Amino acid sequence: MEFRSLDIPGYKNQPVPNTFIVQPNPTPHLGVILPGYRHSADMADLHYAGRILLDLGADLLRVEYVYQRTDFMKQPERERDKWISSDVLAACNAALSYRPYNKITLVGKSLGTLAVGHLLADSRFQGADCVWSTPLLTVKWLCSRIERVRPRSLFIIGTADQFYQPEILKHLEDVTHGRSVVIEGADHGLEIPGSIPQSLNALLQIVGALQQFLTGAASRA
Repeated sequence: MEFRSLDIPGYKNQPVPNTFIVQPNPTPHLGVILPGYRHSADMADLHYAGRILLDLGADLLRVEYVYQRTDFMKQPERERDKWISSDVLAACNAALSYRPYNKITLVGKSLGTLAVGHLLADSRFQGADCVWSTPLLTVKWLCSRIERVRPRSLFIIGTADQFYQPEILKHLEDVTHGRSVVIEGADHGLEIPGSIPQSLNALLQIVGALQQFLTGAASRA
């Protein structure tokens, strides 16, 4: 596989950091990793999601925005949404110009689930398979978009996550005909505070669910 960085001018023409990993032979499948605010693409859940996609033969775009080093959080919500949507759309456009893909898998974590939601406003991504890791279920527009587009979905969240809303989660699981992995006691980082063994068991559960879901995504490519 070849590792490269795409030239991506995003919000206000600022570069969007990324790693683009391409298979040695053309593939119809593109995976996109969209991390959280402080949860990078190297964190365990996103790392293994990427590894699985690569093992299944997909090209992989890791969007590595660094909003925590900017004044991102000082901006009004509307401007933050514009910032995210500009960056992720520019990133995906750059990847889609590399080769023709007929299958897209989007993996978002926390803030990255907002990025996935923005992409779903574009018809090119409405057939994507979506992994929603610790989705921001208190954000109404995001839930409404999932409800409207109804992408094939895997939801991953812990019961100690401040964004956990069991009724909303169950509704979105139903309308997407998706699956939820709910980790008892896990926080927004998908860890069990105070227990490394339980956190590792949670990671095993998450990776197993990712393997099953992403393998199904690849088989439909």
